[in-house]
Amino acid sequence: MSRFGVSHGWIQLCSFTDKRYRWAEEAELLGRLILIFILVPLADLILLMVMSSYTGWAVSIGLVILSGIVGAYLARRSTSAVWGKITSSLQKGQMNSDLISDGAMIFFAAGLLLTPGFLTDFVGLSLLIPVCRQWYKARLTHWFKNNFKMQVVSMGHPPQDPNTVDGEVLQRDEREVERKKAPSPELLP
Repeated sequence: MSRFGVSHGWIQLCSFTDKRYRWAEEAELLGRLILIFILVPLADLILLMVMSSYTGWAVSIGLVILSGIVGAYLARRSTSAVWGKITSSLQKGQMNSDLISDGAMIFFAAGLLLTPGFLTDFVGLSLLIPVCRQWYKARLTHWFKNNFKMQVVSMGHPPQDPNTVDGEVLQRDEREVERKKAPSPELLP
């Protein structure tokens, strides 16, 4: 069922007739988020344990810290480069969506690099590499095009009520109105 209906050229919200449908959608989204927030740290923990069994705890933790430091440096460098490009394009009066998406991906990468673990560091570092970022961007664009539909609706004028009067409201000080009502002393005989 569509969430939007068109009537008389206006977009109006249609209420859901079946509340169970909306509840099921929200439950599915919540379930996916819970899985992500449980499985990703769990996978990072398992990778850290496996890595530490081969190299020892000190080396594993050192690698996580080193990847965080390298990632923070690369994120800062990438952020300043993208920010400079965004600023220069805005000064020229242009809006580049690729630069905005690059900035969002770099911001997301910085968040992943703050999370300790090999899996999140790997994904975060790969988001900082421009070639990998282009690959992710192509995959996300393909996914959005397949899963979301865009519709353009022309907006007409609202139906006019015969009792409606168009006008402007001016707010004046009452003392100013009283002064204008009183005759000026120059005009008095």
